[in-house]
Amino acid sequence: MVLNRKLLFLVGIIWGIAIISAVGYFQLKKSSEKINIIQLEKKENVIEDEGRTEKIKFYFLGEDRKSLISREEDIPLYSRTKDKVRKITEKSLENLWNVKVLKNSQIEIGNIFIIGDMIYIDIDANILELKPENRINLLSIYSIVNSITEVDGIRRVKFLIDGKEETGSFSKIYTRNTNI
Repeated sequence: MVLNRKLLFLVGIIWGIAIISAVGYFQLKKSSEKINIIQLEKKENVIEDEGRTEKIKFYFLGEDRKSLISREEDIPLYSRTKDKVRKITEKSLENLWNVKVLKNSQIEIGNIFIIGDMIYIDIDANILELKPENRINLLSIYSIVNSITEVDGIRRVKFLIDGKEETGSFSKIYTRNTNI
């Protein structure tokens, strides 16, 4: 009888350990599934010819903020048009931030699509500071557009905001206008 009690006690302990181990295993498996979820942001590879540059004509807001002035600047030599347009757009946005037209320096450029002579540039919503239609905002947009249309084969520019068409200043398709 004492042996049966000891045997039952031992079997009970073994079953308890087995149940606790199984519960622990499934909890660990469930929690590790959540840990292993990693979301990677899709970034395009930029192909740049290191050390080589090319001159691009950039358009900037004049000191009077009533006209555009042009100035040639060097940018790295890119083998793909999309990469060149991305760099031109970045430099144009940086200039607008430097002259205090844009309040946010963290404007991200998303995808760039080229169809024929038209380029679609996806920019995040921080660019909407230029949405109200007034002279300074219009000149600011044309400083970007005129600089981009300096690239061979690009004649028209359409801005998308977070992948969608927008209203106001960003609902239009822009072409070069140096007489603005």
